[in-house]
Amino acid sequence: MRAVVYDRFWHSQGGGERHSGMIAEVLSKDGVEVDLLGHSDVDKDVLADHLGLDLSRCRFRVVADKGDLHLAALSADYDLFVNGTYGSRLAPQSAHAAYLCYFPTPFDADLSPVRRLLTRTLGPVVRGQSGGIVHGIGWFPPEGGRRRQWAWTGEDAVMTLAPDAKTGRLRLDLGGPGMPEPRTLTVTDEHDNVITEIEVGPEFTTHHIEFPAGTGGQELHFKTKTFTPAGRDQRELGVAVSRIRLEGGRHGPRGMLAFRFPWLLRDPNNLSFLESYDTVMANSEYTRGYVRDLWHHDADLLFPPIQVQRLHAAPTREKAVITVGRFFSPGLGHAKRQLEMVQFFVDGVRAGTIPGDWKLYVVGGMEESQRNYVESVRAAGAGFPVEVIANAPRTVVEDLLSSSSVFWSATGYGGDERKKPWEQEHFGMTTVEAMAGGCVPVVIDRAGQREIVRDNVDGFRWTTPEQLLARTAELATDEALRARLAAAAVVRAQEYSEDAFAARWHDIVDKHTLLG
Repeated sequence: MRAVVYDRFWHSQGGGERHSGMIAEVLSKDGVEVDLLGHSDVDKDVLADHLGLDLSRCRFRVVADKGDLHLAALSADYDLFVNGTYGSRLAPQSAHAAYLCYFPTPFDADLSPVRRLLTRTLGPVVRGQSGGIVHGIGWFPPEGGRRRQWAWTGEDAVMTLAPDAKTGRLRLDLGGPGMPEPRTLTVTDEHDNVITEIEVGPEFTTHHIEFPAGTGGQELHFKTKTFTPAGRDQRELGVAVSRIRLEGGRHGPRGMLAFRFPWLLRDPNNLSFLESYDTVMANSEYTRGYVRDLWHHDADLLFPPIQVQRLHAAPTREKAVITVGRFFSPGLGHAKRQLEMVQFFVDGVRAGTIPGDWKLYVVGGMEESQRNYVESVRAAGAGFPVEVIANAPRTVVEDLLSSSSVFWSATGYGGDERKKPWEQEHFGMTTVEAMAGGCVPVVIDRAGQREIVRDNVDGFRWTTPEQLLARTAELATDEALRARLAAAAVVRAQEYSEDAFAARWHDIVDKHTLLG
């Protein structure tokens, strides 16, 4: 039996990648030949070490990002295709397939209201067309107004040209609103051969990029030095790309419309890709509910695997609050709201709500693009007992989770769950890890956290910053309460162990005969 686990974002080495990777580990231990499929050259041993996985029986396979049609053709070589890529609409051709859904975010969620309306109106008209262009990794969400929208590149932004894009001419407007000085954009192919170099200034100007027309799809890289805007915007931006489309080639009326306005293809009601999967697997009941509401599809429940066996509650606890999560500026990625939590803690110390001998650890992974955000978090806690630790080794994180007293989580704070449910904490892996380490969780009363933490049984849930501080103050001053909830938290965490994950996965495999 041959299986493949596809994750476009292996390089980010986050919680989703651990979820995908654990499926690969379990499959490989069951005697299945397993490939990890991705587009970035990731060191498998480094990935396994960072995620705490045994991937020794797996092979890492890197392919150029040539689009879903290319991947679908590759999938036909496997008996089982597991898609762990967030936001994917890939329709595999393997004998069996499983879709791991972290959240069914609408595919047009980052478009302007006008474009969303047009997408949902005209989407059915262009359904089945390719549009020629797909944005890969390295792009920031679209922004702008009704007259013009653009997307910023990072240091290296990938664009995929679909297999039916026979033309070799790309038209696009390049600029940089707020860009302090002009910069050079270098466009390369998947082999790092330079196609062209363009000098880009603040004002949008139209350019044409000529490249060899290929078959089977192509991968283009937009590379440039980055800058950080002024004010609270901590992003590291390259150039702004607007009104991009392929020119030339012969297409019917629907094809022409899709090539001219490729964003029309992001119709969230086009769920035909789900027909290619034996099962959709949701990471929580919260996600499962929205799979039903947004995708009109049932889902099997497959909680993330938590390494509870690696965490052991220390006999003595430090007077400390800890929060763990990747650093993302609000509006980028799945923001964990570290800046707000530091501000809450500082306010609590100033007011005397939080005892002066307590401290706050802010721990998380940091991509280089988020360095400025991390510095703003660090600056907010300057002069107070706040320690910000970016990219800490796994052993350090586990030691802190095993010795701190209270765990905070605020993902989704300030957001509207009814309008953007995808911005909430879909599950809460670090919450479970903290509980396994004997921390008492004090988490926001939203989304997946509600499934994990039972209020006043194995932790507390909060709805306002004042409530967060009050609950933390109770725990700081009542050792008996803290001990009771900590003991219950350790027991609760065992329900999300790796063994429990493997058992659930095997049930799903048997239910849908995925390896039959």
